[in-house]
Amino acid sequence: MKKVKTGDDSDRPPPSGDQAGQSTNKQKNLSSQDQGSDKAEANSVISRLKELETRLADDLPIDTQRINDMKNAIANGEYQVDAESIANKMIDFESSLKK
Repeated sequence: MKKVKTGDDSDRPPPSGDQAGQSTNKQKNLSSQDQGSDKAEANSVISRLKELETRLADDLPIDTQRINDMKNAIANGEYQVDAESIANKMIDFESSLKK
C-alpha cells in the first residue's frame, strides 16, 4: 500500500541543530526590526502632533472675556440656543462630507 501525502508533516521530525536555531534567529531579527520601525514611526507621529499643537496654539487667539461672558450667561440661564441655526450648520457640515 502506498502512503498518501496529505500535507500534514506530523511524521516529520522537528528541525534540529542549526536549522532550528536559524529559524528562531530569523524570527527574532524580523521582530526586532519591526519594533524598531514601529518606534521610529511612532516618534515621527508624536513629533508631528507636537508641531501641530504648537502651530494651533500660536494661530488661534483665545478670547477669554467672551468665554467668561458665555459661562456667566449659561450659569444665569440667559444663554439662548438657536436650534434652527445649529441644525442648518449640521446639515451643511454633513453635506460637505459627502462631496
